[in-house]
Amino acid sequence: MATNTMTIEDIVRKTTDLPTMPAAAIRVIREADSSTSTAGTMAQSLAQDQSLSARVLRLANSAYYGLSRRITNLQEAVIVLGMRSIRNLAMVASTYPWMTRPLKGYGLGPRQLWTHSFGVAIGAQLVAQKARLDDADAAFTAGLLHDLGKVALSVWLEDKVAQLIGIAIAEGVTFDEAERRVLGFDHTEVGEYLAESWNLPSVLTQAIRYHHQPNLAEPPSKLVDAVHVGDYLTMTMGFGLGADGLQYEFFEEALERLKLSAEDLDTVTDSFVLAYEGYESMFMELQVA
Repeated sequence: MATNTMTIEDIVRKTTDLPTMPAAAIRVIREADSSTSTAGTMAQSLAQDQSLSARVLRLANSAYYGLSRRITNLQEAVIVLGMRSIRNLAMVASTYPWMTRPLKGYGLGPRQLWTHSFGVAIGAQLVAQKARLDDADAAFTAGLLHDLGKVALSVWLEDKVAQLIGIAIAEGVTFDEAERRVLGFDHTEVGEYLAESWNLPSVLTQAIRYHHQPNLAEPPSKLVDAVHVGDYLTMTMGFGLGADGLQYEFFEEALERLKLSAEDLDTVTDSFVLAYEGYESMFMELQVA
């Protein structure tokens, strides 16, 4: 039985330090999905935010990409790296500032949410590639944003975290189920609300909402499934675990819908470690960007 009297709208209205998404980053997401986009229009969208543009160029020139010459303008970056890679860089640059904050309500220290979210982004992308989904890079974006609601909800859970952990342990339920029992809603619903307020594409809001319960997505979504599997992989490998890492319910049906086997999952896990280590150079760029 929920003991909370606040609604999701109350949470969002009363939280003073909500995560934000630059308008330019949202335009970039839509440009990457548009059949009429060009390198020029993508660059124009990014150029509307000087700080974001600078971060994206810094990331594009990071050691991760190993380019033989320095990229000096946005259009060149789009041409060299591709629209979908630029979309991912814009998302990384936009979310890093607020994803590196500590979240006491979830038992997460500085950078732990970032470590986990970035891991899920990489895992979801690798799963999507293995499943031959049309746009595996959308899985990266969805994975990066999947725990968006935690940033808004954390402050409201600081005095309830012991209660939530107690419920999760005593009753053997997941942390999000404990959230629903105490609050009447969970972080996935808060994340969906925020994502919709930003006018993000529905495929992303759906992944945020159902990453813990992929079987409830209607209609079924392989992107949701990819994020769910990526989240599971990241949890089991211990990347950015907080209080909610106590219980994780994995839905085998997600693998079935993706037409992936247990052996495929092992292959993805091996690739995951290498991919995550490869991205470490980007972390260094973000810390000084």
